[in-house]
Amino acid sequence: PNMDLTKYGYDLGKVISKGAYSVVRTAYSPKLGKSVAIKIIDKFDCSADYIRKFLPREFRILTQCSHLNIVKAYEILESQHGYCFIVMEEAKLDLFELVDSKGHLPEKKAKQIFHQIIEGLKHCHKKGIAHKDLKCENVLITSDGTPKLSDFGFATSINGRGKNKCSTFCGSLAYVAPEILAGLRYDAFWEPGVMLYLLLTGYMPFNDSDLTQLCQAHQQPVVFPPNPAISNSCEQLIKQMLNRNPQERLNIDQVLKHEWFQEQ
Repeated sequence: PNMDLTKYGYDLGKVISKGAYSVVRTAYSPKLGKSVAIKIIDKFDCSADYIRKFLPREFRILTQCSHLNIVKAYEILESQHGYCFIVMEEAKLDLFELVDSKGHLPEKKAKQIFHQIIEGLKHCHKKGIAHKDLKCENVLITSDGTPKLSDFGFATSINGRGKNKCSTFCGSLAYVAPEILAGLRYDAFWEPGVMLYLLLTGYMPFNDSDLTQLCQAHQQPVVFPPNPAISNSCEQLIKQMLNRNPQERLNIDQVLKHEWFQEQ
């Protein structure tokens, strides 16, 4: 890939992260006059399903969605040697790394970041796109502290009413809604509640090391650690987002209108 990217005018740098079918590296673009991140996909290493379905979908979404809180793609390239390159704005780290480095985020900071994530998701929904792999590792943080939704490989289209109905299992087990584990259709807003809990406490609300225990934990009310202290309105928001009954769970507009966001 180095030779290909030099031809396109990029000086390749260090590896930032690795996925199942891709690696992300820093690079410098003389054309843009700044550092970028390049997702490198080796098509020879990918499954036929990924090449046929998921990769074109990610390309399409990144070119469709232009929003402050969605990672910006500068260009998408394909080489003669079987590589695909997605050239994106550079990020300092991902949201999980940020939380992990600090233990947890202060409530005011968590609110600021979480609100921006929800705004990014709302933009996706307006475009008829459901992310389907929401987790802190897929939210990038730029050098100025702006959160950006990334990794749309599992994303899918949603119908005109903005419903996120699907029955295909995607995403990480710890973030998956209980109805999906039960093999039922999903159309409610669960993963962001898991993310917010992690931001504020430094812990996942449900242990995913054992599937049986995870399913049992979903049947119990959400428990918060004694420290750090979290405001009552924030606890109520998380409990309403992590309601195991999808019909009673908050949707994206209800989350944005929640009293927690109105408090200073």
